[in-house]
Amino acid sequence: MHCRRTETGEASADHLYIGQALRRWLLRHGYQDAEVTYLNPGSVHGGAVEVRFGQGRSRLIRVQLARLSLREWQETRQRLADRNTHVHWAFGPYCGLSHNEVDAAGHAIRISCRTEGETREVYIGTQYSDNSLAWSALTECRLSNEGIITPRLDGEPPVGSTPPPAPTPVAFPLAPGTIAFTAATELPAPQPDSDGTPVRLYEADLQPIGSAVVRARITLPHAHPIPPPHQLHVIYSSAHLLPLTEAASSEPAWLVRADGASPLPQQTDSRWPDLRPASQPSESPPPTPTTPGSSTSTLRGFPLGEAETLRVFRSKLEVVARARGIVNWETLVSHAGATPADITPEERVRLLIAVDHPRANGKPVLSALVKPALAPDAPAPYFADVLAGLGWRSDLSEAKVVEIWERERRTAYALAESTPARQQPSAGLSATKADIAPGLNEARLVARFREHLELVAKGHGIIKWSTLLKKQHISPFTLSDEDRVRLLAAVDRSYVPGRRMLSALVKADGQTQGPAPFFGDVLTELGWTPDTGTPTVEAAWRAAVDRAYARGAQAVTVTPTAPADEDRVRWGKLGTTKAAVVVAVRRALIDAARRQVCVGWHTLAAAAGLKPTDLNDRAREAILVSVDSPPTYGVLLSSLVVASEHTPVPYFDAILKRLGRPHGLRPIELGQLRKTEQARAFAAYSAAADIADDPKGRA
Repeated sequence: MHCRRTETGEASADHLYIGQALRRWLLRHGYQDAEVTYLNPGSVHGGAVEVRFGQGRSRLIRVQLARLSLREWQETRQRLADRNTHVHWAFGPYCGLSHNEVDAAGHAIRISCRTEGETREVYIGTQYSDNSLAWSALTECRLSNEGIITPRLDGEPPVGSTPPPAPTPVAFPLAPGTIAFTAATELPAPQPDSDGTPVRLYEADLQPIGSAVVRARITLPHAHPIPPPHQLHVIYSSAHLLPLTEAASSEPAWLVRADGASPLPQQTDSRWPDLRPASQPSESPPPTPTTPGSSTSTLRGFPLGEAETLRVFRSKLEVVARARGIVNWETLVSHAGATPADITPEERVRLLIAVDHPRANGKPVLSALVKPALAPDAPAPYFADVLAGLGWRSDLSEAKVVEIWERERRTAYALAESTPARQQPSAGLSATKADIAPGLNEARLVARFREHLELVAKGHGIIKWSTLLKKQHISPFTLSDEDRVRLLAAVDRSYVPGRRMLSALVKADGQTQGPAPFFGDVLTELGWTPDTGTPTVEAAWRAAVDRAYARGAQAVTVTPTAPADEDRVRWGKLGTTKAAVVVAVRRALIDAARRQVCVGWHTLAAAAGLKPTDLNDRAREAILVSVDSPPTYGVLLSSLVVASEHTPVPYFDAILKRLGRPHGLRPIELGQLRKTEQARAFAAYSAAADIADDPKGRA
């Protein structure tokens, strides 16, 4: 089995743990022929797991981990029911379908993994229409023709053995981002929710979009920050509206049970025009220090306070957009003086929603530029929750989330390029690109840094930052400290723990020994965390230098970015020129992209009037580098070139290096990147073909 997952966090292999645990569980129930299948395991959250068992393997347990749209789920549900005698569904924490299963079957079986010791244990939950959820270990559950039976289900009396239960209270699901409230006052603590979760009870002025203000009660998790009464708050999470049938005439008649709320930075919002927060109390002067927990307007773990933290986040994300990059969440929070451990997953989602609020046409979602450390450039696992908080549907399919993520990134980059920088340091970098080195983009600059640092490593040396810049004909005064950290991190962008770091070979002017003062910031940007081998920045620096020197001593001369006659092909003898071959190959690859296929060198050589044997690997590499310099539509046509039996060409990583792209990747990472680039090329040229074929678009 090959693991194709694209995430590397604690939960990234949960699909494997779930499949193995279900197989062991079925074995204890007498089923020795269970067959486990992992569907699309490389997708965010692990796709789905199917376990077939029983006579003729006609019974099926389907564990849905990735998001599906309601229509996709209904079609899959019907298809599986037609092909199997029994189908038992279980739902992971991110698929967003358990409520639909409750509507269809009366309850839903949930599944989750928890870290216990050195492994991940599988737990099964029972969810009901009142949103209650009770968890048990998988080993405590049994199997029946109805599916997985949890202790909670076992404890229920059989149908008909007791009088009919009281009717389930009416609970209307609320769309995220449609209800706001203010002037919240806390009431005496109510009983915990039906699943045992402690909550806080508030009474507040509440207004749905397009409706009048009402006085209502709201419950929020006990650990949720207390909503200050002088702010507007939007309910961004899962929420339900319940009537208070026993309330007195003078008391509110409605209760909103919510999982979270996000404060707005402004005092008014046109969507809720009748909500008017009270003025913030000013009984004590602002400079007076307060004890931890005494201030409700300061976010826990953020010394700057929430409003300033959000301002810092927006500012940093605008800088990232101008650099056409992506930033680690761990790096982003460090700019606000906090650490990732200070923020719960719920607070992270709430903060990112606040960064992009309010949603507007043409306004990019800057949260699309945030990802976890060491994760691939893909939507963060929590990006769908951020979208839901901004008004998108909460049941978006994984493909739709990826589509929105790519569109919002492109919008952020395009807007950043067309908008003058608001901070001088970033404007300095733009001036560097425009005035000092015409035609030199940041990717090329990083590639040149990397080439020069390879030479420094080979000579077992250290180079000053100012000297490194002067080698590229750039004045050190045109770049800020933030630019320096970002560029050096880009040099080692493919870094994983244990891999060499060329940025460790750069020191500050006047420095004598030890790591550069900015090396710790570079480590943070790359997602480094202390461990037993490298507990400090200095230890990480020494290890990085040793690895750089060891590799540099074995390295051959670094290949220049655009060497002359590197392919040693005598074009004259072939009756053509390299430029003509590049044009022909580019046309053939564009045609392949429009037809949504990959091609080999038999096709490409024939398009140029040559035989495949006329071109060695170095010549082919050089041609493809020229084809993608610069890349048309921003995609790599070279990713469509395959060797025999549809295998990757052996020099694709070298092409990435010469184009200034992340390189030096492990085979599984390189394969994932290649497939991503192929998909982007197919999409770009498919759209271009549609426009060209449109009669309205013809002259």
